[in-house]
Amino acid sequence: MAEATAARDAREQQLGAPAERGALHVADRVVLAIARAAALRVPGVAPTSATSGLISSAVGRDLPRASAQVAGSRARVELQVASVWPHPAAQVAAGVREAVTAQLQQLAAVRADSVSVTVDAVVRPDRPERGRVQ
Repeated sequence: MAEATAARDAREQQLGAPAERGALHVADRVVLAIARAAALRVPGVAPTSATSGLISSAVGRDLPRASAQVAGSRARVELQVASVWPHPAAQVAAGVREAVTAQLQQLAAVRADSVSVTVDAVVRPDRPERGRVQ
């Protein structure tokens, strides 16, 4: 056991401190994917399937939609989401801001300088299908 520890210590001395070994570059598309995934986990945000069809044809794409400006380990993120009725839009937007900020920091070591959230649509909650009367 002492030999393994000594070997590890010798290897670390040769390589240098972990922070000095290289750099982390997070691609813009990774920031966008994390932002969309974080938004979809917030209660009250409509899943992509709920916004397909009418909404996507009206706005051009499914929601949530994200854009970001990334500079090194900092980002500014803009999101458009659909809210599920009757969740308050302000609470949904605040939840999305918090979730995106936390997930970017935790998963990518990216600090969100700003996260702007727009609730572009409100959709009805999924209803179970009724059987037809025969």
